[in-house]
Amino acid sequence: MNAYIEKCMLLPEQRSIIVEAIVKGKKEYQSINSLIPDFVTKTYQPRMQYDCVNTYVEKAIKENPHTQLKVTRRKAGFHPYIVIHDTVRNVFILVSRLPKYKHIYSPSRYRGDYASANYARLLEMGAPQEELLSESPFQASLSLGEEYAPFGIIVSYDSTSDAIYEGALQPDQKDWIYNEDITKSIIENARDVVPFVSYKSSDVEPRLKQSVEDDIVVKLKDKTD
Repeated sequence: MNAYIEKCMLLPEQRSIIVEAIVKGKKEYQSINSLIPDFVTKTYQPRMQYDCVNTYVEKAIKENPHTQLKVTRRKAGFHPYIVIHDTVRNVFILVSRLPKYKHIYSPSRYRGDYASANYARLLEMGAPQEELLSESPFQASLSLGEEYAPFGIIVSYDSTSDAIYEGALQPDQKDWIYNEDITKSIIENARDVVPFVSYKSSDVEPRLKQSVEDDIVVKLKDKTD
């Protein structure tokens, strides 16, 4: 089954770009936090770190369009977040801070939305059902094809250490399908990759043909008595 999971995981350059952006966002947070007075209650800290990380991740994705990743801003109730979409493989990526002293998130509706089709996607790809599901309850749905079954990934980072993980939740959010430490996955030469630009007809600005008449100078006949 690992072979099927690997096909849905982040590609090396995608992983490197996201990890590097998280590291930069956390450093930016530390720089800003060092300038703020030592308040008695520091409720702003986790939110500020989260905002810094999301800002740097969004910027990195937009600066590397050749990775075929697109980033969208969303909101779940009063909780704003960003979701990254691998448009070629139909994989969605959430970037989220891991709660203290926890190896997994508490179930939530928006994370559940991105995990709900994970089993279906792997089964569509041919993963053995008995190995994937084991004794886990799973409601099979009508097969729509691999390309229509999205796969959801969470890139989670620890707020107090350098640890960064990549994983995919089971649809019931009770455990991980996989969860790997990707802290040291930054590719030094990732920036040397030549961007591939895919042009669409809508991206090309139409140029109006200049009228020939604009170049014709009409000479008026001198008035004679």
